[in-house]
Amino acid sequence: MFSQDNLNKILRDVMGCLNRNVPGSNSDKNKSNKNSNGNKINITPAQALVIAGIIGGVLEVDSVLVDKDQVVQIVLAGSLKQKTELEKMFDDIGSMPFDEVLKAMLGRL
Repeated sequence: MFSQDNLNKILRDVMGCLNRNVPGSNSDKNKSNKNSNGNKINITPAQALVIAGIIGGVLEVDSVLVDKDQVVQIVLAGSLKQKTELEKMFDDIGSMPFDEVLKAMLGRL
């Protein structure tokens, strides 16, 4: 799906947007890792992976839940498994009208 180099580049880009110095990035060494309010931005590796997964297209928002106490939960879904050619073909066939599929199958006999 993504090579390690691609994921590292995405992570460097995300961290660069957050004004963080990441080893191996082209950011200025004199840059501070503080936001405009002067507060440090603390991001965990798990948060960085979620951001990279969303930007890389591996994760997508499945639902947003808000309960009565106004607690927000965002459910993400994704798969690292790549589809096989057969699965891709079935996806294409699934979007076709039934009569076209049947005609195509009978035409091959």
